[in-house]
Order: sequence, then structure tokens, then C-alpha cells
Amino acid sequence: MLSTFFREFVDLNGGLWPTVRDLTLRPGRALSDYLRGATKSLMHPGRYLLAAIVVAFAARQASIWIGARVPYTAKVSGVVSNDPSSEVDPETTRALQSVVVSIADQVMESQSFLVASSLLLAGLLSLTVWRLFRPRFERGAQAVAFSVFTVAHAVFLTTALRCLYVPAAYAGSGKAAATPSLLVYGTIATYTSIAVSRALGGGLKAAAKGLLALFWAASETGLLLGIAIGAYFFWRARTQVSEGSSIENPTVSFEANGTTLELGALGALGTLLLPFLVRAGIEAYYRLR
Repeated sequence: MLSTFFREFVDLNGGLWPTVRDLTLRPGRALSDYLRGATKSLMHPGRYLLAAIVVAFAARQASIWIGARVPYTAKVSGVVSNDPSSEVDPETTRALQSVVVSIADQVMESQSFLVASSLLLAGLLSLTVWRLFRPRFERGAQAVAFSVFTVAHAVFLTTALRCLYVPAAYAGSGKAAATPSLLVYGTIATYTSIAVSRALGGGLKAAAKGLLALFWAASETGLLLGIAIGAYFFWRARTQVSEGSSIENPTVSFEANGTTLELGALGALGTLLLPFLVRAGIEAYYRLR
């Protein structure tokens, strides 16, 4: 992975830097030229995504090392608390908290998680873009390449944003900081809408469809990752927490506007799968129409 990254890093003709420049300054023209067959103008989309992941992971670890960013293990250190009125004993609570911190360290802070989430988002985005902009592509591979480039450059842009914001906030306050989510999501949404409207054509309507594709793909990505991490948590908890505790019959709580809804683990899983059933229904409709 690192050897591929450094080879592209020093390639000045169709390597990393020309690709970053073109996708930043003229994303529409660069992507449309690539889709029309000018593949030598940009580096391979898979390698570009790989480079973006390496840069993002290195920047994240560097910010944690200098104390400018709060690691996930610290963010979840108090996520499991012991309610005096709860039937769960303190020992079980401590065991559950240990599992949460361990998962945060092994999963959320790992480069594998960054790779998996980026690949999953790119794959789901390509399926959505292919469906919404089918006449603009001659074959499915073009939709995949377009989506991978878009996701990879979004990773680059958000990494650059964090590299500018986090150290500045840390220098000003002396405390670890996090880039505001609204700023991160706004950057991704703005770039995606510009890239879609200029590369695929269609103006504001295409930009709106691009935002819809991004939102849907990101939602499905979050749900799939949440299901996987939740299943891993319940498995770890059942093996590390003593039998007879409440973890034997886990429930998931959803709270909104003062109303709390509790579902069993299987019921929560079924609820989270609803967006995928909607996608399957839409795909079936278009195929049978």
C-alpha cells in the first residue's frame, strides 16, 4: 500500500498531484474527459482512493499524536454509565465499557475501517449514480470510476479541512478539537454537486440528483457499518459479560422528542434494513418496467 502511494506521489505526469489539482480546480472537465476515454490524464481511481486513505489515516494519527484531536477511545470512555436505578450491576457496566473502548480502538481507529468505509461508500454511490444517471454512462465501469474519484477526492478535501481547522483550534484553545460536522458534510455535498452537474451535465437538477445519490449511499454505508459494529459488540459482550445479565436479551433504544422506543436486537436490525428494501424495490421496478 505504501509503495503504491509513494510511486504515485512522485509521478508528475498523471500521478497524484496532477490528479488532485485537476479534480480540485476543474472537476467537471477532468471527470468528463476521463469518462470519454482520456484515462491518462488522471491516475487510476483505485490508486487515487488508496492514496486518499493513506493521507487521511496519517493526518488523523498525527493530530492524535500531538494532542490536537480526541481519539475515539476517549470519546466513548463514558458511553456506558451505571444508573443507580438500573438492575445492571457495576461489574457488568465496567465490562461493557471495556468492550466499547476496545472496539473503538480496534475498529474505529484502524486503517482497515477507513478502507472499508470508503470502499463501501464508493460502491453504493456507484450503484445509485448508475441508476439516476444511466443515460450518461455507456457501461457500469464508468459509474464506478466516477464514484470512486468523487469519494476519494472528498476524502482529500475533508482531510485538508481537518488539517487546517484542528491545529488552528488546538493552538487557539490549547485543547483537542474536532472539525464541525456541518463544515465537513457541507464540503462533501458541495463538491459532489459541482462534480456531478459539470461532469454529467444537467445543471441544478443533476446537482440535486447527485446530492440525493450521496445522501442515500452515505445512509446505507452508515447503516451497514452500524449493523456490523453492533453485531460485533453484542458478540464481544456476550462472551465477556457474565451469564444472566441483561446483555443476554439486548435491546436498542431510540429517543426523539421525549419519546423512547425500545426494540429487541432483531427488531432493530429489521428497522435498519428498511432502506435496503426500498432500494431493492426501486431496482425491481426499473427492471420490470
